[in-house]
Amino acid sequence: MAELVVVYWRDIPAQVIVRKGRQNARRELPLRFTEAIDMAAMRSGAAGTDAYLAEWRKADPIPVGDDLEAEADKAAAALDSQYDRERLAALAKAGGKEND
Repeated sequence: MAELVVVYWRDIPAQVIVRKGRQNARRELPLRFTEAIDMAAMRSGAAGTDAYLAEWRKADPIPVGDDLEAEADKAAAALDSQYDRERLAALAKAGGKEND
């Protein structure tokens, strides 16, 4: 069975990875996610390389179906709909943290 991993900068998702063995499918989320991450990093003072890099994390793997491309598309679409512009703007203003 394949596994889905979401890559985050603090609490803002940036990418989905679905892997099974040595095969994987990756999807970067739309530009507004990257913009929110950049804004949050600047607001929180983590714009320096080490501080910025230290905040990246991978969520725990979630079992998904074996069609890697379809699962990656599905996960990216779900995050895209869950994180609208308003939610991303609020996260950016909060320095990238959901409940801080």
